[in-house]
Amino acid sequence: MEEQLAAAMYAVFKESDGVEISGLKALPGGFSRETFMFDAAVRSGSDTTDLPMILRKDPPASVAILETSRQVEHDLLEALRATTGIPVSRSFCAEMDPAVFGERAMLIERMPGNGRTSDLFNDGPDRDQVDDVVRHLCEILVELHTSNIEAIDPDGALRDPRGVGIDPATWDSYMDTTFEYYIDTYPSVEYDPVLLTMLDSFLWLRRNKPRPMPLSIVHGDFNPANFLYADGRVTALIDWENTRIGDPREDLGWMVLMDVLSNTQVMAHPVADGGFLAYYNQLRGLDITPEELGYFTLFGTANIAVPVNAALARRTRKEQTEFLHLYMLQSSAPALMSFLTLLGYPGVPA
Repeated sequence: MEEQLAAAMYAVFKESDGVEISGLKALPGGFSRETFMFDAAVRSGSDTTDLPMILRKDPPASVAILETSRQVEHDLLEALRATTGIPVSRSFCAEMDPAVFGERAMLIERMPGNGRTSDLFNDGPDRDQVDDVVRHLCEILVELHTSNIEAIDPDGALRDPRGVGIDPATWDSYMDTTFEYYIDTYPSVEYDPVLLTMLDSFLWLRRNKPRPMPLSIVHGDFNPANFLYADGRVTALIDWENTRIGDPREDLGWMVLMDVLSNTQVMAHPVADGGFLAYYNQLRGLDITPEELGYFTLFGTANIAVPVNAALARRTRKEQTEFLHLYMLQSSAPALMSFLTLLGYPGVPA
C-alpha cells in the first residue's frame, strides 16, 4: 500500500522529484469507510514538503452500508474550498479504479485539531472552550445552508447521490420522493417485527409534513463526532459522504439525536445565545420551532436508518456474516427507541 500511495501522490505532484510515505496505520471509528493515516514527504530538489494525509477507502461490497461515490465527495470538498470559508480537507485525488487500493478511494489532507469532541462536555478538559467552539460550528452550518447550490454542485451530483429516485426540483417533490424511497425500501429493511415501528414512522412523516423551507446543501451526518477543534474554533468539518440537497432542518434534527446518543450537549450551546437552535435562527432570521426540530430528528433518523438496517437485515438473513453489522446492532437498538419516543408511543421512556 505504501508503494501505491507514493505512486498516487507522485501523480498529483508530477513536477516533484519523488514522494516518500511513512507512518501508515489504520484509524479506528466510523462504519462506512476504511480510513488510514499516513505522512507524505514530497521532494523537490533540496526542499521537502511534509503533508499529513488520510486514505479514505470504500469497504468491500459485502460490507458496504452507504453507497456513495469518492469522486462526488472529492468534487464536493474542492468546491467547498473554492467557494466558501468552511474549513474542510483538501482532496488531492479520487482513485476510482478499485485495482489500485483494492477498492475505490480518495486521498485527503489530514486536518489539525482535536477529534475527541467529548472533551468539550461533561467536565472534560476543554469545557472552557465549548461555547466558542459550538458558536463557530453553528456559523459554519449557516454558511453551508446559505451557500450557492449551483456553485457547489454544478453537475447536479448532489440532487440524488444514492440514486434512489429523489427529486429536489421543489421542496414538496423532495419530501414526497423521499417518503416513497423510505416506504418502498421497507421490505429490504425489515428483519424483526419491531421494525414495523420504522414503517409507522415513515407513514407518520408523510402524513404530517411541516411548512416548506428553501432547500440547501446539507451535510447529511452533522453530529458531534464529525468536527475537529482547537483554541475555541472549529478546525475542520469532516465526513461529507452523505451530503446532498435537502431541507436544512435535517442537519439540526440529526444533531439532536446524535447529541443524545453521544452523551454530548452541542444543542445546549452557546449558552449566552440560548442554545444552538436559537443562535441558528438568529443568524438566519428564521423561526424554526422545537416541533419542527422533532419532525426532522425523525426524518433524519430515517435517512440513515434505511441503509443501516438494510445492512443489518442482510446480516440477520445470513446473506453475509460480517461482524461489523452485528456490532452495529448496539447503535441501532437505541435509535429504534428514539423512533418510538418521537412517535409518542405510550409506555416508552423518553
